[in-house]
Amino acid sequence: MKKLLLFLSALFTITSSFSQEKEEFDWDKPMLGKKAPALQVKEWLTEKPDTTGKFIILDFWSTGCGPCVKFTPHMNEFAKIFKKEAVFIAIALQSKASLEKGVKQIEKIKKERNEKYTPIEFHQATDPKCELFGRYGGESIPMVIIIDPEGIVRWQGNPHGERGEGALTEKVIKEIIAKYKKK
Repeated sequence: MKKLLLFLSALFTITSSFSQEKEEFDWDKPMLGKKAPALQVKEWLTEKPDTTGKFIILDFWSTGCGPCVKFTPHMNEFAKIFKKEAVFIAIALQSKASLEKGVKQIEKIKKERNEKYTPIEFHQATDPKCELFGRYGGESIPMVIIIDPEGIVRWQGNPHGERGEGALTEKVIKEIIAKYKKK
């Protein structure tokens, strides 16, 4: 009986040791370093971009999300700076009709506050049921995903920065492109 207990104890210890992952899983970035899901959206609001051989930068957002709207000018600027290396896609987590209504509301509020409204100046699509967003493990917006030309997620998070981590900046994007571009 003692031998059986000793054997089972050793078996459970060895099994649990081998089942541990070598790297700690990051719950805030569940897709980091993994193959990106297929780019399936409900509807393209602009021409569907050719992503062949390029980095793909997804910006999940909604018109009801103030931080999302606030980051739009930065994403527009990044899309201009990195247009040769990357394709930028804003993915609204709402229907086309809801998006159009929301944009009108934003424009109205900005006008009332005497503030400039900045529309998205890059590719756009919708994901109203949050299907693609869910495949990335998304829990809150804004959320940006950077995918390298091989289809691996290289950056995931809130572009404003959170939990002590840095924001998405031109320097961050430049470093990711330099590190993971096809040679």
